Amino acid sequence: MNSVPIQPRKVAFDVSSVPRHWNAGDPVLTRFFDALSVHFPEGERFFIQSVRNFQDQVTDSRLREDIRHFIRQEGQHGIVHDRFNDVMVGQGVDVEKVTANLRTFIRTTQKYLPKKYQLAMTAAFEHFTATLGEAMVSEDSDMFRDADPVMRALFLWHGVEEVEHKAVAYDLYQSAAGGGYLTRASALIVATLMVHLVVAPVFWNMLRLDGATRKPGVILRGLNKLYGRKGILTGMLPEFLDWFRPGFHPWDTGMPEKVAAWLSEYEEHGDPMQASETIYGPVGPVSLKVVA
Repeated sequence: MNSVPIQPRKVAFDVSSVPRHWNAGDPVLTRFFDALSVHFPEGERFFIQSVRNFQDQVTDSRLREDIRHFIRQEGQHGIVHDRFNDVMVGQGVDVEKVTANLRTFIRTTQKYLPKKYQLAMTAAFEHFTATLGEAMVSEDSDMFRDADPVMRALFLWHGVEEVEHKAVAYDLYQSAAGGGYLTRASALIVATLMVHLVVAPVFWNMLRLDGATRKPGVILRGLNKLYGRKGILTGMLPEFLDWFRPGFHPWDTGMPEKVAAWLSEYEEHGDPMQASETIYGPVGPVSLKVVA
């Protein structure tokens, strides 16, 4: 069962003035998260539906409440990312085409894959986003250290809530869908392939739109920050691969101290911008140098 109470939060971010390369002025680090953002709204809708498919089979009152709050949180994530995605439309990103392609892909998945497997995939995707959320707040993380303050706050809010509800789909899969190790393990493999096959081309097209693909040095340095020995995604691997351990549960990693600090700060002030300062410190003048 979920380790902490899940609290839906209705938040808003003024993304109208967010710079094109908002993450440290780095096109690769920026567009990696932008490519995720473009896919989040439709992805969240898939997660919500896969959970709703089994919602009526839940008898445990705590899990039923967690599911309701999970759905509200995921719905809010979709709303916020839709608003930011509108900003990318103004940058020339064909968000409508990406969304239409993903919607078609999801409908095909829903047509041909059993509902149990759809839920297992949702639990697997939730494991990825929760692991990413925990990586955002790790002691040595500089994922958003030099990012635009609004985008930093937006992704930290999203990441914290992914940690907060990280076990809901998993617990539902185990209790209402019958569980099963092989289905769970294969679902993460499929989900990982989907991220690379679906998100990666959009990521690359965004870089091409920016002219970054004509700058090999920029690409290599950025990819090193993602996949290098000390890269963001590389650093997530131990926790990510823990999914394959028999007996695994999402709350085995506990509640990161900085996530708890964010939650406490938000509870007191209701401001995600202020809460983000508990992770990266007070927001001062932000210098977003263009990486060349």
